[in-house]
Amino acid sequence: MKLTTFSAVLVACSLSLAFVHGAIGKEKDDADESENEVTIEKTALVRDTGNKFEPVESFTPKDTLGVLVFLSEPKAGTKVKGVWTAVDAGGLKDKKIFEKEVEFTAETLKEVKEKNRVDFTLSHDNPYPTGDYKLDLYLNGELAKTVEFEIK
Repeated sequence: MKLTTFSAVLVACSLSLAFVHGAIGKEKDDADESENEVTIEKTALVRDTGNKFEPVESFTPKDTLGVLVFLSEPKAGTKVKGVWTAVDAGGLKDKKIFEKEVEFTAETLKEVKEKNRVDFTLSHDNPYPTGDYKLDLYLNGELAKTVEFEIK
C-alpha cells in the first residue's frame, strides 16, 4: 500500500515536471521567435539632396521626398514595402502615388553598408501639390508603420 502511494506521488511529480518543462520550452520558443522577428526601430523624414540626406519636419513641393527606415536586424528573406499615398493634397484624396518593395538576400546583406537601413525616396518631374501625405511601411506583407508628413 505504501509502495502504491509512493509510486502515485512519483508519477504525479514526473507529470508536473514534464508540464513545467513543456511550458518553459514554449516560453523559450516564443522568446526565440520574437528575437528572430525583424521590426522597425525608427523612421526619419529626409530630403534627398543627391549626395546626402537632410533631416526635415516637412517637405516643399520641389523636394525629393525621403524616409529612412531603420530595422532591428534584417535577415535574408526580409521584405520591406513602402506605399506612398496623397491623403489630401491638391484635390487628390487617398491616391496611391508609388509603391516600392525591397527584399533582403544574403548577397545584398553582404554588399550594403548600413544593413539595417532601407531608403525610400520619391522623386518627380512635376512638383507635388501641398497637403497631407503618408508612407505605409510593410514588413513581410504586414502593415508595420505609417509615417505621415506634409508638403508645404
